[in-house]
Amino acid sequence: MEVTKFFPIANDRMGELWTLASIKDACVIEFGPAGTTHFAIDGLGALNAPQEGAKIYSTHMDQDDVTFGKYDRLENALLELDVNLKPKYIFVMASSVSSIIGADIESVCTELESKVNAKLIPMTSGGLKDHYHVGVENMLETIVKNVVQEKAQNLNKYNILGMTIDRYNFVSDTEEIKRMMTGLYAKEINTIFTCDTSMEAIERAAEVGLNIVVRREALKAAIYMKEKFGIPYVYTNFYGLENIEKFVGAVNEIHGYELNQAFYQREIGQIHKHLFTVKRNFYMYKESKKCAIFGDYDTVMGMRDLITEFGLEIDRAEVLYQTKVDKGILSGTSEMVKMAYLKNTTLLFLFGDGNIGKMEHQAKGYLQVSNPNFERRMIYPYTPFIGFRGMHYMIEQILNVKL
Repeated sequence: MEVTKFFPIANDRMGELWTLASIKDACVIEFGPAGTTHFAIDGLGALNAPQEGAKIYSTHMDQDDVTFGKYDRLENALLELDVNLKPKYIFVMASSVSSIIGADIESVCTELESKVNAKLIPMTSGGLKDHYHVGVENMLETIVKNVVQEKAQNLNKYNILGMTIDRYNFVSDTEEIKRMMTGLYAKEINTIFTCDTSMEAIERAAEVGLNIVVRREALKAAIYMKEKFGIPYVYTNFYGLENIEKFVGAVNEIHGYELNQAFYQREIGQIHKHLFTVKRNFYMYKESKKCAIFGDYDTVMGMRDLITEFGLEIDRAEVLYQTKVDKGILSGTSEMVKMAYLKNTTLLFLFGDGNIGKMEHQAKGYLQVSNPNFERRMIYPYTPFIGFRGMHYMIEQILNVKL
């Protein structure tokens, strides 16, 4: 176990809870100590989660539950929730404690199926083996397999898959995608998985002509919906002009999507003008043009593309958790390694999470782009990091570095 001064990487259980927490009318019960559930709920504020979200409960546990493998508390809690709340679905999760001792959540749900009106959806992960992104992936796939219903497709609607509350700037980034889809294709948002949605909206998620996938963890859900409902998907991170152009090219191939060329060319033209300004400002700059990026996978990959378009140098790009990465990308190094790098490397700009922002560094500019978050409250929905306006915002950040 490595030395940790700042927040450690959250486990898959937290990823599952974060994915569910923002869904209105979702009902979640954890088989575990009340304290662990309370801690998880307290942390939602730091993610800028909406106040109206899922109802999350704990069964609590004592030594008898752990020692003798008793499930009375969980069974009674499920029956009580079913009678008093009358939810359509109940997500049943094992806390880290109960998953470690091998709690059989699936068997409990199977035994109670005939005794409750709600559909019980067991989650069998939640231990300490995987990081939070695995929990997000598992939960998104579980939701589409258990909640989404067969519907007639409406080519004027689309879904966003993977915009969950653990994405640091999800409020503004979601608004920019909606603005772009209205301007580019005159299409209407149907369901967002899951930063701003409800169980009813998720049930209707199949009545669309396109799924937009904004993070790698949502790919399994998108693939399932394509196989089950015939819905095409496009996976992009929307960072930088080249990724936007790739997205537009892919969507143009989908039936029912006709590009508004006037809107597209106007947005592109504005960005090219400002990109020229950035490159001109740094053309004769003799000091370090190195930038470093730390964050979740899609943020790191997207910011790497964006910074490269600015003509600046990527000195380090690191995904904060352990995952499969491309050549030249780091993944999940220790805090000590990160701290040594930041202390000894002169950077033009540093992009990171709340932990990175608190470490001693030699960067002229810094911008938080990933969670965990300690200080920022993100309520204004028009400062995206992605899309056309995201390009404007990032250009502004670079141009305002004190050289």
